[in-house]
Amino acid sequence: MSYVVTGATGQVGSAVINYFLNQSLPVRAVIRSENKAEFFRSRHFEVAIADFIDSKALTKAFQGAKVVFAMNPPALTDPDLPAAAVKVSNALASAIKAAKMERVVVLSSIGAEKSSKTGNILTAHTLEQVLKGTAPQTVMGLGSMFQNLDRKLPHIATNDIGRVIAEYMTKLNNEADKLVIIELEGPEDYSPNDVAKIVSDALGKTVAAVAMTEEMIRGLFNKLGFPKTTVDNYIEMLQGFDNDIIRWTTNETVIRIKGKLTFADILNKN
Repeated sequence: MSYVVTGATGQVGSAVINYFLNQSLPVRAVIRSENKAEFFRSRHFEVAIADFIDSKALTKAFQGAKVVFAMNPPALTDPDLPAAAVKVSNALASAIKAAKMERVVVLSSIGAEKSSKTGNILTAHTLEQVLKGTAPQTVMGLGSMFQNLDRKLPHIATNDIGRVIAEYMTKLNNEADKLVIIELEGPEDYSPNDVAKIVSDALGKTVAAVAMTEEMIRGLFNKLGFPKTTVDNYIEMLQGFDNDIIRWTTNETVIRIKGKLTFADILNKN
């Protein structure tokens, strides 16, 4: 067994799994519930059951593999989102060290190098910092939430993220012990108005993007039952994008990769 994937039931994790299956490579999926295990086993790959804060179960799930894809799953219903991120990060770090992984590919985010004023993205910062001692190769995913309807920001399709993560998991080379930072973006940048036009063209009728005020966002999240900490962090993230606090780094050592799928491609597939 060479590869193990956490968050296998999520959009990114399942995209990583699919890449390995399509390439006929051995992969183990780590999931949190036995309820979903049978579905995964029916697809003919190994399954391990482990909660993200159970370091012993994670260690067992990682043993025998060379490379792990690690992520911090969204804990949006947790009353203390930042504290939940610390618990998950510590458990992953402990398991990675105990299982003596050769490499870790980490799902992170644009803006994760900053330690404040990034809202939800701070959870990615926490994961990066805690896993530093495990010498991970870091893959930068990116958030795509913003308020300015005309401002263009980078986006990337989930399938492209999964493909690049899997490709780098299989790239054991002479840089395996070094920290490699990768920033992922799609072939085009989009504003909300761009997205609305693409959707309009696909549906054959006009769809408009509408900016939400902070009051509107809070009202919506409160109706959905999300904790105040989650709402506060989400709004801070939106403000970080709008105020240009959250942006790509200018570090020349960062590897920048563009995905292949446009937003129109994704709509056409669905």
